[in-house]
Amino acid sequence: MLKQKFIRTVLFLTSVFAFSNIFGQISPEIQLGARGVMSVNLNVSSGETTSAVNDFSDSGILFGFRQKLYNNFRGRFVIGMQFPDANSDLGQIFFHQTFIQLDDRTNIIKLGRSRVASSLIEFPTLRDDDAIYFTDVLNPFSSGANTEDNQYGNVLEYTHIFAQRYRLQIHGEHFTETPKPPETVETDFNLNALGLSFMYRVPASQLWERPVIQQIGIGINNFLTDRPNNTNELDQMLTNVSFSTILNVLRDPVYFLDVRGQVIYNKGFDETTSITDNYSMTRTASVSAFASVRYLLRKMERPTLQISVSAGYKDFTNVANSTNQLQLIFNTFYRLGANFDIGFQIQYSKNEGDLKTLLGSNETRFQVALVYSIEQLWNSQFDDRESLLNLEHGYIP
Repeated sequence: MLKQKFIRTVLFLTSVFAFSNIFGQISPEIQLGARGVMSVNLNVSSGETTSAVNDFSDSGILFGFRQKLYNNFRGRFVIGMQFPDANSDLGQIFFHQTFIQLDDRTNIIKLGRSRVASSLIEFPTLRDDDAIYFTDVLNPFSSGANTEDNQYGNVLEYTHIFAQRYRLQIHGEHFTETPKPPETVETDFNLNALGLSFMYRVPASQLWERPVIQQIGIGINNFLTDRPNNTNELDQMLTNVSFSTILNVLRDPVYFLDVRGQVIYNKGFDETTSITDNYSMTRTASVSAFASVRYLLRKMERPTLQISVSAGYKDFTNVANSTNQLQLIFNTFYRLGANFDIGFQIQYSKNEGDLKTLLGSNETRFQVALVYSIEQLWNSQFDDRESLLNLEHGYIP
């Protein structure tokens, strides 16, 4: 009798173990990511009253689900929301990520709403839109009221990875279009941008080797505009070409120094020779450059202190009265605890020519910030190549 009970117990436990293994294999991996960005902004602008703002824009939360498929691919679904800029017309909550992705070791297919390919690299600024006039290809369909219009849209992307380090991406996108009278809502979601990029990028798992060239790439964005008096589709196409690189100057594993830069050339339209609004600003020829020098102290491979200096310059070559932009940014961040940072940032921007009327002459912004990032994983099945927080801007890249 005792022997029979023992056998039954063993069979029961074996069955439970087997079913639990099956459940573990077919149940999805669940991800939760969140980032809180809180800053006190003191804005000093020429000709305007100094203002202080409690800014929590770009704080948000993401949910992700990943599933092993019946072949070598895996599926992924992500939905995310964040608080937009205070002066935007996007409401209190903005859904910036809603996409499904299929990928294997060398291929990535992405469909939905996500970050558009308007920038090739990240810069160590507090928020990703702090230097958006220099770091991103600007949306020619937007009125310019929302910085998010330049960063998020409906995407259709295919990426192929060669030898783990070379990436070829082909993308079609729908950039947000600001409705024009008598339109009241946006109903057209046709692709209004096509492009591709090719880059060399060291995998995250090998960054500890501190190679001199960490990343180098080139990207082409073509906007399908409604340029008047031109029926030829090639003539209606607004082309932007981007070139970027990241170089590790000091390859010490503790005292880390890198330089990153990006140049964007906007071919523009010949007939646009003055800037009166965002539509004309994005449609006239321009060349912009932005670069950062970043020092990072890493103790036991954990970031402790970061100091960076960045500068950007943009020249509108087809505008007669010497129109250009200049921006300088200094910041420092200190890690108080796991994923909890305190930071200080100073921004100075200056506009010349037509931009004085559109954006103001100059502005200085002082920011003191607290940033907390968390990521939680249940039923872990995969590597962290597709970490949820990799979708968000990181000032410690």
